[in-house]
This record gives sequence, structure tokens and C-alpha cells, in this order.
Amino acid sequence: MITDQTHAHPVDSAFDVFVAQINDRFSALTGPIFETDATELFDAYLQACADPAERQKRTCSCCRKFIERFGGLATVGDDGQLVPALWDIEDVPEPYREALVALQRKVRRASISMPFLSGEAVFGKPEKGGWHHFAVKSGKVFASNGLDNAFQAASARRQAFDSVRRALDEYTPSTCATALRLLKDDALANSEAALGQAQFLVDLHAARDSVDGQQGKDNIVYRMVATAPTGFCHPRSSMIATLLDDIATGKSFEEAAASWAAKMHPLRYLRPQAAPTAGAIKAAEAAFEKLGAGTALQRRYATMADILETVWLPKTAPKQEAKGGLFASIIPKGVSARTTSMMAPATVMTLDKFRRTVLPDADKIEMAAPAGRTSFVALTSAVHADARPILQWDNDSQRNPVAWYIYHGGSSASDFNLCGGFYEVTAMTLPPHAWLGQVHPQQGEGIVLLLKNARDLRKCGGHSAIFPSCLKGEFHGFRSTIEAYSNTNSLAGFGEDNVAGLLLSKGDQYQVTLRVTSGDQVSDYRLDRWD
Repeated sequence: MITDQTHAHPVDSAFDVFVAQINDRFSALTGPIFETDATELFDAYLQACADPAERQKRTCSCCRKFIERFGGLATVGDDGQLVPALWDIEDVPEPYREALVALQRKVRRASISMPFLSGEAVFGKPEKGGWHHFAVKSGKVFASNGLDNAFQAASARRQAFDSVRRALDEYTPSTCATALRLLKDDALANSEAALGQAQFLVDLHAARDSVDGQQGKDNIVYRMVATAPTGFCHPRSSMIATLLDDIATGKSFEEAAASWAAKMHPLRYLRPQAAPTAGAIKAAEAAFEKLGAGTALQRRYATMADILETVWLPKTAPKQEAKGGLFASIIPKGVSARTTSMMAPATVMTLDKFRRTVLPDADKIEMAAPAGRTSFVALTSAVHADARPILQWDNDSQRNPVAWYIYHGGSSASDFNLCGGFYEVTAMTLPPHAWLGQVHPQQGEGIVLLLKNARDLRKCGGHSAIFPSCLKGEFHGFRSTIEAYSNTNSLAGFGEDNVAGLLLSKGDQYQVTLRVTSGDQVSDYRLDRWD
């Protein structure tokens, strides 16, 4: 008979200690948690009690629901073995020791069924009808992206596990290691876009090979997939499959590099190649309404007020008090006239050395007009400051809606409203995705030299400059519709206060000359590469 009664008395100190230990154990968990196929857990809990009267006191519908729903939760140890998420504790009160051992045994012999995610703050009912029951406070409350609930997100991770396991079976450790080496050596175009995923596959192989037994290997993969970026977890449908397939089939480096370059072309990579269907547009409309993101796609040109972080700013020289008098401009005998700084030929150095040795003392920087087309960029931001974040580096807790765009093939100085021999640098900044300590290696590293009066006179061709490679994961399913919107809606706020400049990217070769004023000394530096 199942009743709502847990104990003969409302207060059972041994039970309360046991529940407190379970809570301490659960709150100390740091890694991902998984549901398992462990069954008959409540029966094991009851049968471990030899005293019929005590067993009857433990027969409780609230506790049954808790143990059956949460009792099988587990984490994965470094050896690939399952560790009970609730029951891996020691020194429990004597009346519950046998029950603890029985529950531990059940969970350790189980298999993972899917990741565990929950939006509940408390699992179980701590108290009902004046009686105490099994319950724990959740240390990790699932935060929905607005589209998927906890079960949907966990199911997606379950599918990701299947995808990764198939890829590991198909691509050998040697194949993955070769891909990683080529990407690390910058031997392939836009290598940073796939470098993280290649490292993930190499790490997966190493971790899986370090444990014994197929179930242990699967558990390790589950643990790593549960916390990996979503984009890493579908290798067969990702760009890296192109490289892995070419390596596996024995193609030459030249053939593999050409195939990679064709698919990683800036106008093709992650870019829809056809207009969205009516169904895709309807689905995007519904999703954006559900997300409350109706104004999120409205973009404008950024201004200096949008720049959250700078590497360098010009130093303001103190104002000199004007000396009065009719003959104030005459230099007296014995006083040397101020001489101009002797100019030496430009010193060639890397951008890294320039930042370390020259930039800290620079009062003013000017950039020499580049020859030909080069990597001029314009920065953009959200029209509505309170619009839902859509960029990977923009979050409700730390807003940063600034992005950028660059023309394939580069731009001339005149395209960006620049003329003359030198342009004043108004600031140096990291790309927006690197502000506020954020790390997005797939976006690459760089430095932007913001230039006085620079702005894109071509106005981005009437587009909004919203690119799928910059969007949060929940928007990737609608990227064809989003890019179609971007292509038919222009950026707002074009004007003299726009911020734009030159992008220096890691891995590129430069021909950039900077004239630096430090005090009364002026020197030229030619930057040729990152480091």
C-alpha cells in the first residue's frame, strides 16, 4: 500500500541528515549530469530495509516519485564509469546504509540514456502534510534560449552524441590529427573557423582511447559532447568533413587545399545560396515572435559611443598658455630655436612588437595611405538598445551588439571617404567579438585602427550586414531568411559620426606604415605581420 506518509513521526533526524547529505553531494557537482536506464530504484530502496515496520514507514508516494525520477541520475568519471549523482556519499546514518549501497549498485550498472536538463529549482517536495520527503535544490536551472525547453535541448544533445560517435568511428585519430596540424599551421584559408572543432575531435579520440570497454568510451564521449559548442557536435555536416574526407581518401595537399578554399570562400561559407522558401519565412516569423526578437534585425552604423573597449587612444596634449606682447614670437639671444625631429627610414616590425614597445608611449598615430585595395571595415550596432541579443558575443547580462563588415577583395581609401597621404588614427580596438574578455576563436584575431572621417560611402550596398557566422545558435535554422532580410534592408544612421578603419588580422601579411608621435619625437614604423 502506498501512502503519503514517510515516517511514523514528522521528525526523523537520521532521514533529515541523509537528505542533507544528498543535497550537499548534488550541489557540489560541476560536470554534466545524465539520465540513465536504471529501473526499480524505489523497490531497491525499500528491499534494503529488513525491518517490515521500517519499510512501511518508508513507503511514500512523494519519495517514490523522487527516486524513480531523479534517483538514476549520474555523472561520468575520468575512467568512463558512471558515478551516482545523488548517492555517491559516505558516512550516511546507519538506517540508510544498505539502501544507499543498493541504489549505488543500480546506477553504476546502468547506461546513459540522455543528458539531464531541468528548469526546476527544486527536485521533489521537501515537505508535504507535515512530513519530510526526499528533495534536492537544483544547482543548475536550465535557461531556455526561447525556442527549446529542457527536454528538447537534452534530446538535441542526445542526437549530437550519435553524430559524434559515428564521426569518431569513421575518421581515425591519425586523420583528425592531420587535419588539426594543417589548420594550426595556417596552411588552409580561414583555418580558425574549424580549428576548434578539429581540436575537439582529436581530444575526443584521446579521451575515448584512454578508457576500457565500449560503454566507458561512450560515457566519455557523452561527457564531452554535453559541454561542447553545438557547432562542434555534427562533424559530418560541418565544413571540417571536407578536409577529413580528403585526408582519409589520400588526396594531395594541393587538392585538399583547393577544395577547402572553394567551400570556405567568404561569399559561400555558412551563406545561403538560394532564397528562402515560403515555409522557411513563415517558420522564421513564428520563431522571432516567440523569441521576442522582432526588432533585433534592425541595424545601424556604430559610433564612438558604441566602442566598449580600446587598445589605444590618442593622448591629449596640455594646453599652453599664450604669451602676450607684441614681440612674443621673437626668440631671444641664447635661446635655441626648437628643431624638428630627425626622421629615420621606417622601422619594420611585427604588430605584436609594436603593441609592446611603441604603443604605450604613443601620443598620436597616423596611418599612411595604403596602396591599392585593402581591408577597410565598418562597424555596426543595433538600432534598438533593448533588442534581443542575436550575436554570439552579445548577452543580456553583458550587452555588446556591435559587429562589423568587410568587402571581399578589399576597398580603396576613397571608398571609405579617405584622401591624402596620412590618416589620423582616433583609436585602436580589438574586433567587437573580443571585447569584455570574450573568446570566440572561430572569428579570428585582429586589431582595428579606427580612422578620422572614415565611413563606407558604398553604404554596404544597401544591406544590413547580418551574417550567419556571427549569429547565436538558436538563429542558425533561419539563416536563409535572416540573410534575405539583410540583403533587402539597409543600415540606418549613415553619417559623419560613423566609426570605420583598417582591420589587421592575425595570419595576414601587411604593408602598413604608421607615423607615431611621442612627445616631440616622430618615427615611422612599417608593420609587416602579426607576430
